[in-house]
Amino acid sequence: YPPLITKLQFDEVQQIKSGFKKKPFKYAGLNYMYRGLLRCATCSCAITPEKHKGYVYYHCTQYNGKHGAKWLREEEITTQINNLLERLKLPDKIVQRINDALNELHNHKVEFQTKVFDELTKEHKMVTKMTDNLYLDKLKGRITEEQYDRLYESFKEQIETINLKLARLQEAEDNYYLTSKYILGIVNKAHDLFKSSEVEEKRQILKLLLSNLRIDGENVLYDVQKPYNVILDYSDRHLWRAFKGPPFLLLLYAKYRVKMVGTHNL
Repeated sequence: YPPLITKLQFDEVQQIKSGFKKKPFKYAGLNYMYRGLLRCATCSCAITPEKHKGYVYYHCTQYNGKHGAKWLREEEITTQINNLLERLKLPDKIVQRINDALNELHNHKVEFQTKVFDELTKEHKMVTKMTDNLYLDKLKGRITEEQYDRLYESFKEQIETINLKLARLQEAEDNYYLTSKYILGIVNKAHDLFKSSEVEEKRQILKLLLSNLRIDGENVLYDVQKPYNVILDYSDRHLWRAFKGPPFLLLLYAKYRVKMVGTHNL
């Protein structure tokens, strides 16, 4: 059927409809640090902020029934978060030892990757040469058309597999330092960054490091994201003195599938 209105008219109507009867958000423009990040540990209801006499308080909505929920000032929540981030910070000596261990692992990894790269490159050249010779055998009538097709597909699959392995090898190289340095940088700077950043940046730091934030009375509870929970566990149990380098790194990266070496599945 022919259209009754133009495309331009249709788009204008859709724009009007999309904004029709939409109520402005009650708290629009109020930049509360923990809004939407906290739940009540007792009833799982939302923890909502309110401002009274110049202070921001957080409390459970108690939507499912009153249970004597306390009001907690934003500064008290921030103090508990700061204490957590301070615990994540690594001693300078440990950071140096981790960096030394990373360099040692990196040297071994480079040797391994160079060896694997040479083997894969050699295999690629060999299969490519076999593919070229296969075509000559077909032209000279040494093999049938059916034999050529079957062998060509086999060589083609081998080349594709080798190319995939080479790509994975490069990916492991790219991810090695990015992952290790990124994790060390986050845990060592998180506390200072959180104190000096604006509200939105603070929220991003919390989302990166923590999950399932909740209020239980006057206490802030949380789950630490992987692999940062391993670092916090070492810190809380005072295991840094027993740190010997690679064993801790293998726990940190391999246990939680963070790519460090990344070439074992080639």
